[in-house]
Amino acid sequence: MHTSSFRRHALWLSVASALVCAPLVHAQDTSSTQGNDTKQLQQVVVTGTRSTTRTVDDSLAPIDVLTPKDLASTGAGDLATALNRLLPSLDFPHPAINDGNDALRPATLRGLSPDDVLVLVNGKRYHTSALVNYNESVGRGSAPVDLNSIPMAAIDHIEVLRDGASAQYGSDAIAGVINIILKGAPGAGKNSVDVYGGVMDVGDGANNGVEGSVAIPLGGEQGKAPGWMRFSWNYQSVMNTNRAENTDPTFNYPPRDFVNTPYPPPTPYQRYGEPAEKVYQGVLNMEYTLGDGVQLYGDLIMGKRDVTSNGYWRMWNNPDRNVTSVYPDGFLPNIVNPTRDYQGTLGLKGQAWNWNWDLSGSYGENDLTFDIINSINTNLYHSTGYSPTSFNAGRYATKLGVLDFDASREFSPNFLKNGMTVAWGLEYKKDEYDVGAGDPASYYFNPNTLDPSGNVYPGGSQVWPGITPDLAGSFSRHNYAAYVDLESDITDKFSAGAAARYEDYSGGVGSVVSGKLSGRYQLTDTFALRATASNGFRAPSMAQVNYSSTVTLVSNGQLVQVGTLRPDNPLAIAYGAKPLTPEKSSNYSIGAVYTPFDQLNATLDIYQIRIWHQILYSDPLTNTNPDFPQIAQLQFFVNGGDTRTRGADLVLNYNQALGDWGRLNNGISANYNQVYIESISNPALLGPYNQGLLTKGTPRTKYVLYTDWEKSGWNVHADLTRYGSVTDVSDPDIGLVGQKFSARWLLNLSVNYSLEHWIFAAGVDNVTNQYPTKVALSNNGGYEDRANGLQYSALSPFGFDGRYWYGKVTYRW
Repeated sequence: MHTSSFRRHALWLSVASALVCAPLVHAQDTSSTQGNDTKQLQQVVVTGTRSTTRTVDDSLAPIDVLTPKDLASTGAGDLATALNRLLPSLDFPHPAINDGNDALRPATLRGLSPDDVLVLVNGKRYHTSALVNYNESVGRGSAPVDLNSIPMAAIDHIEVLRDGASAQYGSDAIAGVINIILKGAPGAGKNSVDVYGGVMDVGDGANNGVEGSVAIPLGGEQGKAPGWMRFSWNYQSVMNTNRAENTDPTFNYPPRDFVNTPYPPPTPYQRYGEPAEKVYQGVLNMEYTLGDGVQLYGDLIMGKRDVTSNGYWRMWNNPDRNVTSVYPDGFLPNIVNPTRDYQGTLGLKGQAWNWNWDLSGSYGENDLTFDIINSINTNLYHSTGYSPTSFNAGRYATKLGVLDFDASREFSPNFLKNGMTVAWGLEYKKDEYDVGAGDPASYYFNPNTLDPSGNVYPGGSQVWPGITPDLAGSFSRHNYAAYVDLESDITDKFSAGAAARYEDYSGGVGSVVSGKLSGRYQLTDTFALRATASNGFRAPSMAQVNYSSTVTLVSNGQLVQVGTLRPDNPLAIAYGAKPLTPEKSSNYSIGAVYTPFDQLNATLDIYQIRIWHQILYSDPLTNTNPDFPQIAQLQFFVNGGDTRTRGADLVLNYNQALGDWGRLNNGISANYNQVYIESISNPALLGPYNQGLLTKGTPRTKYVLYTDWEKSGWNVHADLTRYGSVTDVSDPDIGLVGQKFSARWLLNLSVNYSLEHWIFAAGVDNVTNQYPTKVALSNNGGYEDRANGLQYSALSPFGFDGRYWYGKVTYRW
């Protein structure tokens, strides 16, 4: 079955290639072959190579280069959504009622854990987020980088390396590397201010803001100054959306009992959709020549987002969840997550003894606070006769400090026809994870306070109980690393690279050596083959080792208290928890590059990634220990099993001059990706649904077709994306009823007009107003809850908000 599926999609990719290439044979005879037609394809890249002349076209591994124009064409208001629309191998779903994960959503590359993607800014490691994705959604158990903490106004371009790079950049670069290059020196047309706004087709989700980027010379006139400084910013106000089945709170009045009431209606009121956000972001980037070729450089990224999301509606007559004297009609608890990001880098670079050297230090931090409003602690109320309705429930913070020294130079040994790039470096990295307790009312729990049924009232603030002092603390770990990287055009046709990296971690993690071999052979003037082989190693993240919380989640249609325990917690150990050990991986790829003429470039890369001892989040396990009555279920991290991922990436770009009719830029990109579980360490901890998230929670296929027409200041863009199906798995043996959510085609259109310094833009995302397949009433997988009005699945790879209209006015100078 798997082979048949692969062949079917491989056939589709072949047909698509033929359809694009067939009409281009004539173009090969008639088109100009000037290099200007392929500037973007020939852009020099810095990711995945230490060579200073390597381009996308002759890279040893697959690399995508995305420009601000590409990002703007998506109409997205945040970076992760824009990347989801541009990269077939990336998945960024939009789950809702996910507590803090509504604020910090993970993105996956090639169906692997979000923790397996390394994010760099100007080539320097960027800090991860503090919150674990504890919900049963894509990226479950991860605490990756928050891509949306970086404003798009600050980005010059993005290089995405779709290949394992642990030996080159660090142990966690298993799925690939996203390198965000910030805008730099001043110049004509490089300063800009944008005012933008948009709204969903149904009238909610208004998104308005102002962004910009301005650079000034330092120490002299522009073009002659020894340095420069650039400031970029973004202010954004986003209203929430609601796609629940019943969006009218008065539908439930007078109050009625909806617990276990099946659909069709009446259904309880919920708010199910995008959270409300206020975004404040600023980026400072600078460079200054000190003399003797030594340059001082640095950047500072600062951001604050206030995200307001919500939990499930609390029924008026549920005594465990509501106090009718406070909320006579029930209530919808809200979570306000102020999340703050800071990252600063300062460095010196220059040349000595023909070596290019770079010494830098970086510090980054993500801080996430849980403020709970419109809530109550029923245990506190019935114990003391009073409970506040607003709480500070605690905070999480992750901190990253890095010292790097890198050196590289070109050698010309006699035994090589061309030169060899030799690079080496040293790194010291310190990770810290902080957990802060909430206020006493947020975690208050009296095990002797019983409800009318004789059960203990749930403790803590409703929707997200506070962090108790015994779970608070600071935890740290450090590691040392050294690497060497060699690369050469050994002959005029054959290029090769080799890299090795040694890392040694504290905290009992241990040490490892990672290696990588790369090669590229130019068979003809127009056709080349390339291949890579590497191994990787990922230590358990500080969040996976030290995160702990108690949250309110849905289980079998009921709200229950679910505790995440550290692997060394005695209760977790009693249910099978063990000390976490590092993941190990291997990554193999082989690809082809076809460039029959300057206007056309095509690449096809096939890959296999294996991960052993993959760190996974256990199922919620029923707690039968009477000594812990405050939690009904528990979960923890475990080295859950071994996985194998196989797939293929196809990218075709074609640029065509139309004479008086302007220019067309066309492209097709596609990804086929299949995750297979080779073994599970303990099936009692990782059941069918959890396994299904790995194998069927992200689309197996994703295709993106785009075209740009440019003429006399006009630019018309269209892209058509097919998001493959995703599935909630079924297992009749345990009564698990799942569902397949069909593939969808989404069309986006935009128009830009440039008039001197002004650019006027308007666009429509999801032109045909596509929504995912509705959740069936019988579906009881994960958090699917159609009976309570949640009609769309959180697995949807494109969200469930419908059509979006937007406009933007830009002034450039």
